[in-house]
Amino acid sequence: MRVSTFFAATLPQAMAQVREALGPKAVVLSWRSTRGGIEISASLEANPAEPAPLRQATDRATEPRQHTRTTTAHKQEDLLTNHFSPDDFLPQHKATPPARSGAPRYTPTRGLAALVSRQPSSAAEIAFQSRRHTPPQPIPTTPKAPAPITQDKTAPDTPLPQARLATFLIRAGLSKAQALDLAGTASGDLRRALTDGLAKALVFNPIEATPPKPLILVGPPGAGKSSCAAKLAARTIAAGHDVLLISADSERCGGADQLAALARRLGARFEAVTTLADLNELVGEARARGIVVFIDAPSACPAQNAEIRATFRMIEETRLEAVLCLPADMRPDDMEDLAKAYRAIGINRAIATRLDLTTRRASIIHALKSADLALAQMSATPYISGGVAIATAARAAALLLEPFEDALAEDAA
Repeated sequence: MRVSTFFAATLPQAMAQVREALGPKAVVLSWRSTRGGIEISASLEANPAEPAPLRQATDRATEPRQHTRTTTAHKQEDLLTNHFSPDDFLPQHKATPPARSGAPRYTPTRGLAALVSRQPSSAAEIAFQSRRHTPPQPIPTTPKAPAPITQDKTAPDTPLPQARLATFLIRAGLSKAQALDLAGTASGDLRRALTDGLAKALVFNPIEATPPKPLILVGPPGAGKSSCAAKLAARTIAAGHDVLLISADSERCGGADQLAALARRLGARFEAVTTLADLNELVGEARARGIVVFIDAPSACPAQNAEIRATFRMIEETRLEAVLCLPADMRPDDMEDLAKAYRAIGINRAIATRLDLTTRRASIIHALKSADLALAQMSATPYISGGVAIATAARAAALLLEPFEDALAEDAA
């Protein structure tokens, strides 16, 4: 595939060059603003009818797949060998007692089997594992009279529920320290323990169906701001109110077009603005007529200080509430930095987006807690009809548990 680069003063002029040189089937790979204009990289897709390159590609494709299977097996073996188990949360032990009548024989497990270990179900097994995790007494060097065997009635039980909850949170994307921080409940039921932990860790502040003030949806590129604006608008329309969707995203190619298409499907009003003066004028007219307003702001990445300053200026000059759209499929460290950067410019609550694209959904919980951001809504579907769910501790726990069928089955049992 040959890549060609085109340069023009404006984006429409550069796109015209692409169409003229490569035709209507040209694929735009990327574009960026440069000094004096716009630079676009584009190419034509390879012709699938050519037999020779296709045969060579097919022959070459067999080897990487075999190598990938081998590499994956090695990685899985390393994971099983090196990953810590739930026993790391419990007192250390050195030996396994022999099987006794009435108590099941316990076989120690390592690696992934230990990572997804089940909580004992019977009272006999719970008592047996509690004895198993009691550190053995050192062997005396000098013979002494045997001490009478007494049982301490006040000794606390081994924290098996906390270990089980912490183990699940690690599977859901948290580090060991982060999981232990949230696993502070003694409930034996995993769903209830997770719900209680989330209720203590987060503040839940949902967005009303008819917000008293217009909302500006802010966030990084690809966070789903346009989709969230349409989902919130659909809920407001269902409640019987008129909606105005405003796109202030004039920088991104096709940004306003996406929101305009969604507005047409919903039957909502739509406007695009390029200046803050136009935005304030539209918002004032809509509020005077009792129309609910949702604004799709330009994307802003914390790594670009100019974009964050522009977002802060928009919030300050419009004096409207801004809500962060925080994607759940980012790297945990980047997600935490992003949440803190937006919290620093006055954002108080966030919508968790792109939850359907990851199974490790607990990382966003830690990011919101670290940034002291309230969780407003949760989006786990790309479809507008699915909407954004009002955030509660129970719903957040259900979303965290959803990808793990074994934990769900065990919780139901």
